[in-house]
Amino acid sequence: MKKDLIKIICCPISHKDLNFVSIIENAEGEISSGKLITESGVEYFIENGIPNLIPYNPIFEKEDDRKNLYKTVSEPYVSILHKIGMDSNKIAQMDSLRFAIYSKTKKLCAEHISGRVLEIGAGGNYLKEEFKNAYNEWISLDYDLRSDSIDIRGDGQNLPFKNEIFDTIISIDVLEHVPNPEKFVSEIFRVMKPNGKVILSTPFFFYLHEEPHDFFRFSKYGLKVLFERNGFNVQEVTPTAGLISIIGILISIFLTRIFKFSKILLKFMLKINRFFQLKLLLPIDNKLDKNKRFAQGHFIIAKK
Repeated sequence: MKKDLIKIICCPISHKDLNFVSIIENAEGEISSGKLITESGVEYFIENGIPNLIPYNPIFEKEDDRKNLYKTVSEPYVSILHKIGMDSNKIAQMDSLRFAIYSKTKKLCAEHISGRVLEIGAGGNYLKEEFKNAYNEWISLDYDLRSDSIDIRGDGQNLPFKNEIFDTIISIDVLEHVPNPEKFVSEIFRVMKPNGKVILSTPFFFYLHEEPHDFFRFSKYGLKVLFERNGFNVQEVTPTAGLISIIGILISIFLTRIFKFSKILLKFMLKINRFFQLKLLLPIDNKLDKNKRFAQGHFIIAKK
């Protein structure tokens, strides 16, 4: 953890200032372990250089439960891909749907990123490197420790940041996994500077995934209303991809689970699959569903 983070973080519940206690620094002068504490004595721990600013939940009685808050009923296929050596950037472009999301994310980020950026649901954290010349500071936050390169472990419904400090906030396919999307959007509004922008995507027609943490689907109209109700000026709502691309990602998941017993065979099958989908499925998707009435999901650009 970089010491400078203390200037912008706060208690995610009270929004009071935090102070360092019993910290241990590494050779680079960054904090590897210790505590963050409020004046009233609420504590948050720093482990392996990542502060855990998720509000304490008394239902987690075991230490293992606190470390693994985002348990799913089955292993996500992305975890299988990481195990065979695929990095997050390659996974983001592995089939027709993921490539469509990646391409639109890249385009919108290039147009709208500025200043201090917060990415909610950073996961593998590949966007930070992708746009390293477009921002002054990038803070990566995730609920689940899917990457050791994120800056903060936190909950988008209770963001551990002071008011009005971010110029840009990015959240790609996270909103559907949030139990209280209204609170999530209101928190984005709170920590964003006036005239700041949010770039967010979420599915509409899509299969159940990361169960049981899959709660909502949003049409373009529902997404617009959600943001306007929380004070945003919605500038753009655009579809991500169509029905054919949804079939594409299902093919990728099927291949991943069927061939996971062999790293070499799985990589070979996914390489053929990517070529087939980008050269055939994605062009068909763009031609057949021009109006995107069966949109897989939507991106929204909104301004405070």
